[in-house]
Amino acid sequence: MTRHEAYIEKHWEDHGLAHLLVARIQEDGAADYAVLLVDLFCLGVKDAFSETGVTEAALREFVSQRLPEEFRESFPPACAKKLIEGALAYAESLGFAPHRDFRKARKVLSGIAASVCPREFTYGRDGRPCYIRGTDDTEERMTRICSVLEARCGAAGFDYEDPGEDDAMAVRDELMDWLAADPESVPDFYEVSGLITAMQLCPQVLMPTKLLEVLWGPAGRTWASQEQARDFMTLLMNYWNEVAGLIADTVDPAAPAEETCIDIWEDDFEPDDEVGLVIAMRSWAAGFILATETWPQAWGAARRRPDLVPAWELLQCFAQYEQPGNTDRLEQMASATPPRTLGGSVATIARALRAGHASPTG
Repeated sequence: MTRHEAYIEKHWEDHGLAHLLVARIQEDGAADYAVLLVDLFCLGVKDAFSETGVTEAALREFVSQRLPEEFRESFPPACAKKLIEGALAYAESLGFAPHRDFRKARKVLSGIAASVCPREFTYGRDGRPCYIRGTDDTEERMTRICSVLEARCGAAGFDYEDPGEDDAMAVRDELMDWLAADPESVPDFYEVSGLITAMQLCPQVLMPTKLLEVLWGPAGRTWASQEQARDFMTLLMNYWNEVAGLIADTVDPAAPAEETCIDIWEDDFEPDDEVGLVIAMRSWAAGFILATETWPQAWGAARRRPDLVPAWELLQCFAQYEQPGNTDRLEQMASATPPRTLGGSVATIARALRAGHASPTG
């Protein structure tokens, strides 16, 4: 016999974006699962990922990492399939096909009868298609989507929203304030930013939820309420996506050589606060290196690639800035021809490791 289970991120109806996990478990314990990002407002299945033939124990571990208990709820498999099929049909009516990996992922839905789901789902927002630009949507992709919508619906027949730079800065500032209010043992914003960047560049996919144990240890954090926990996880995922956008800009073949995915800005500091800037760079680099030390197996041989040795050396020097000799070594690197900088070294690593690697985004 085969049974199905499904889980969905809580409060998905509030923002029209559903993180869904559907699993098919065989009588012998073998399991297949699919993770889908479903846009109910416009694009249908935006992202898809699936695995087959894993153990049920491995499935449980993945579920707890991908959708921690405090952020998920069980969802009837029939309703999950109905929700997905409705989103697919709506997107198709607008001219959009599902993510290329959905063809493989949809096999997990086999055997589920969507017709037994009693719920009705609505698509679009307020009766209209609404394209909300994602942080990793390039100008080209945004233009193409809007062109398709205009051709199908007319120039005034759809809504378009771009969270934009102001919202991105608001997310950044809020996360910075949140981490600053935690105990000193919790990594600061710049260290967390470096951690997140490295996690997304790691050759093996690392889920965002793995960051929580690095922040607060195995025991986790005591939340004042479930709402507070949910708000932080939403904030973290929003920032995760902001970093994904910085990485995408950096590895773009058309990006200028000086493009970098380091989220440190001079505006964060007073004009004469060079010490504060150096401390931030040291924290960011320490966070990046920490990700390689926390999950060494996931990095494989990436730390030993001959072409990346100079970049890793500079990162390590910044991460251990206070150790004797590192300041002089960094000055030598900066005065070399061409100069070796933290931003340039991280960009080199990003371009080398990002090829063919897709990080999970929201």
